Amino acid sequence: MLSLVSNTCLVIIKILVGLATGLVSIIAEAVHSANDLLTSIIAFFGVKKSSEPPDESHQFGHGKVEVITGTIESMFILGLGIYIIYEGISGFFAEKPHEFIEIGIAVMLFSGIVNLFISSYMIKRGRELRSIGVEVDGEHLRADVITSFGVAAALIIMKFTGWHWLDPAAAIIIGLWILQIFVRLIKKLMFQNLDAALDENELKKIRDIIDSIPEIKSYHRIRTRQGGSTVFIDMHIKVDPQLTVETSHEVTRNIEKLLGEAFGDVNVLIHVEPFSPEKLP
Repeated sequence: MLSLVSNTCLVIIKILVGLATGLVSIIAEAVHSANDLLTSIIAFFGVKKSSEPPDESHQFGHGKVEVITGTIESMFILGLGIYIIYEGISGFFAEKPHEFIEIGIAVMLFSGIVNLFISSYMIKRGRELRSIGVEVDGEHLRADVITSFGVAAALIIMKFTGWHWLDPAAAIIIGLWILQIFVRLIKKLMFQNLDAALDENELKKIRDIIDSIPEIKSYHRIRTRQGGSTVFIDMHIKVDPQLTVETSHEVTRNIEKLLGEAFGDVNVLIHVEPFSPEKLP
């Protein structure tokens, strides 16, 4: 909702200023913000749907919805980058008067500052919640920060030097920067879609949690993946054969509790085996 409100305001301001000044870089930024608005709407419904609990048809939850909507967002980012580069190249051959450059500079600085705070908050919350949808939307807005400040810098230089080619050049740089964001995001989304394991730092957290429980004599076959904001963890643990079923169950509940504290939304499957020193994995 924060992203939707801010982008709506910025789209209106940038379109009006872009048309008034005739600056292709600001019009490109207006299109960029319009794209942000559309993808924020997609992300909003994706995150909302993915947070629904498991049901009869989706027994592992709806987390992959975020991967789908994140991929759709990335396709918009790709199209946007190509379009802005095209507009920038066209700008080199268009003889358009540039007026009210100071207003354009002010709007770009304002946009960059607003999106700096909003994108930082969204990326931080997305990582805390392990929500790829929120994080992708935050990264999308982070692109606005770089491009807005970049356009402002180009317009300031253009105002004092009269180098009008800086306007379309800035638009092309914006487009190339956006394409780089597309490559980075699509890579992250592909890892989730292919059920890639968690990274080594997170695997170490899991092993440290298991090592902290004295009843567990050894463990093996730790398998991990992430679907949306849900982390799936499977493992085999070995305990003293004399432990009762109730005590073994308490051990597994303790593991689930600690993993939940470490990773948030987790789905844990634990296979308990009797420990035998002669048959270590």
